[in-house]
Amino acid sequence: MTGSPVVCLHGWCCDADHFNRQIDRFSGERRIVSIPWQADLLDHEGPVDLQIAAANVESFCVDANFDRPPILVGHSMGGMLAAMIARDANVPVGAIVVIDATWPLSSVSSELFQSFIPAMESDFKKAVRDFFMTRLISPLDDPKINTDIIDQVVQSDPEVGLAIFRDLQTPNRLPMAEDISVPIMGIGSSLEFLDRGILLEHAPYAWYGQIAGAGHFVMQQAPEQLDAMLSRFFRHHD
Repeated sequence: MTGSPVVCLHGWCCDADHFNRQIDRFSGERRIVSIPWQADLLDHEGPVDLQIAAANVESFCVDANFDRPPILVGHSMGGMLAAMIARDANVPVGAIVVIDATWPLSSVSSELFQSFIPAMESDFKKAVRDFFMTRLISPLDDPKINTDIIDQVVQSDPEVGLAIFRDLQTPNRLPMAEDISVPIMGIGSSLEFLDRGILLEHAPYAWYGQIAGAGHFVMQQAPEQLDAMLSRFFRHHD
């Protein structure tokens, strides 16, 4: 295997197996793993936040003894986590891929996220299901894929899920695009959560790709499009 190693980071309340298609596609040419970073927070004593999640991922990368700095591939909140790790530079990172994250996080998006918190505190499962069903789905999606994912998502631990969702409001928790010194590949779904204009204007080494006809869960809904974009980016940075 000659390609740069890849570490995949799933989205909020999602699971490491969401990257199974990409692991199958790329495992013949490079080391590629997907970390259950949110589930790992269940083992932490005391309150949790995204900084603790980042530290756990960093420890994994050190223990993995990669032969070169890995490419971090993060979906949604996992993309925000990848950006944090790249900014903080506690471990070497070769590049990051941010898939359909609401990032860079604007004040408008931050306030919108904050407005969902009371409903989640009242009835976590219902609020999360409503959030995913109303905001993350495209009419062209395979509905069974979305249903299966959301049925899995609502089983997440509410305390951990709420803690890291609230942590998005912590000042300076998430980096600005210009804070990232390594190459960035931004990939948006048809819902366009990722801010293409800010990314390309402010990040020193940024690429951008748009997935056509798929909602938020592009790894499952449009794997061929996603894998083609990843393959080109990986080859460029190997």
